[in-house]
Amino acid sequence: MKYSLTILFFIILNFSFAQNIEKSKIYIIGTVHSSSTILTPETLLKILDEIKPEILLQESDSHNMAIYFDDLDPNSNERNASLNYIKKNPKTVNLSFEFEGRNSYRKNNGMTPTDDLTIHLIDSLYHKNLLSDVNSEIYKKYNEANKVLIEYFKSDIKTLNSIEFEVFNKYRQYLQHHELPKITNSEKIFSERFVTKPNGEKISYREGFQLWCKFWDLRNNTMASNIIKTVYKNKGKSIVVLTGAQHKYYLKELLEKYYDGNYQLIEYFDEK
Repeated sequence: MKYSLTILFFIILNFSFAQNIEKSKIYIIGTVHSSSTILTPETLLKILDEIKPEILLQESDSHNMAIYFDDLDPNSNERNASLNYIKKNPKTVNLSFEFEGRNSYRKNNGMTPTDDLTIHLIDSLYHKNLLSDVNSEIYKKYNEANKVLIEYFKSDIKTLNSIEFEVFNKYRQYLQHHELPKITNSEKIFSERFVTKPNGEKISYREGFQLWCKFWDLRNNTMASNIIKTVYKNKGKSIVVLTGAQHKYYLKELLEKYYDGNYQLIEYFDEK
């Protein structure tokens, strides 16, 4: 009996050990896309050198990945850092995880330019005191959150990858994508202004902005799904996800929500 229990113990131990070995390590690095005092290609390359990922996941779709290193912008943090890392580590796999055809999808469905036009109109109405009291309060909160956001983006890359920023950014994104539509859905003017989609159809600011706001959820869910698919195809690999800092909180939440036992999230900046 003791012998059987001992064998069973070692089987379980070995199985658990194998499971841990197979888990991919995922590092999500929240970035700013252009070189600045916050982040430069050299600084990002140093981060990659320390992590030593086997796979890089870029906030780009398959079409753009095919020309990812063509006509290289010297100010592009991700592209320059990735190129130099791959030169030193040629076996590194460079893949996309973005929503396919993101920009054309938004344009074809009338989400752009209604996004900018709508926010500019809200701002104009707010400063002319033409919004309802409830809507004025919503936009006031959004304005205040944007001011704080601007200050965060004057800080440093570690701060932009902090829990503090994630908590604030989640709040700010909630205001933008879930509170502002309350203004456009209740103020008549947004149903009376239109843009023309590429196919010639007209779409109101109200409808286009609503679609744009919902796309935030669709896009992040698609990105998280693509990360998980990459992990499934590359079990046990070390993966760095390079994404705009404002996506990081959402991707972390989704990867934790859909956790399937094949990966572990590691916070690079917690060790710094």
